[in-house]
Amino acid sequence: MDVNKAIARVGAELDAFWDALSPLLNSADQTAQAKVLLRGFAIAKEFDRIKTEGLTAIQALLDRRDTTESARIASLVEAFAFAAKLANTLHDEFHDIDGETQVARFTETIVKTLEGMGTKRAPLAVLLDHPDAGVRAWAGACLINLQPDRVVPILREIEQDEVANGAHFTAYFALLRWEHEGKQPGKAK
Repeated sequence: MDVNKAIARVGAELDAFWDALSPLLNSADQTAQAKVLLRGFAIAKEFDRIKTEGLTAIQALLDRRDTTESARIASLVEAFAFAAKLANTLHDEFHDIDGETQVARFTETIVKTLEGMGTKRAPLAVLLDHPDAGVRAWAGACLINLQPDRVVPILREIEQDEVANGAHFTAYFALLRWEHEGKQPGKAK
């Protein structure tokens, strides 16, 4: 199952739920209100199940012990890309900041694991060409200090092209932090 698509589907169900509930808020029809609310509880339960599956998938990729270092690195990069997509979906579809934060902690663990292997963050550079803007933004945020000449234009493009979504905000805040820290060429620290 594609967790991101499943969360987007549940998000659409939530929109339909709200459309059904809104006219009933001032209604005296308690039976109709109860039916719609039960549907809302089912949607919330489904969302929690899918999010748990996504987090479990990331943990499984982290726990995987491959036979070679290159296979381990590939697993970690795959986990990072999946985590970035999941974080953006949680943000964009449900504004689930707690869930997004849980996923961000996984990405931090992935980065620390890569750094502990002596590769630093360099293997994440392949994700700068990923078709998903959110994955590019998360990878760029991790690589901006290592490869600013390559990363800054990518993040600026994401910031410009994406509108008020997880990819946009990730790119925007990565650039803001980088500029504030004085990492730009010609800027004093």
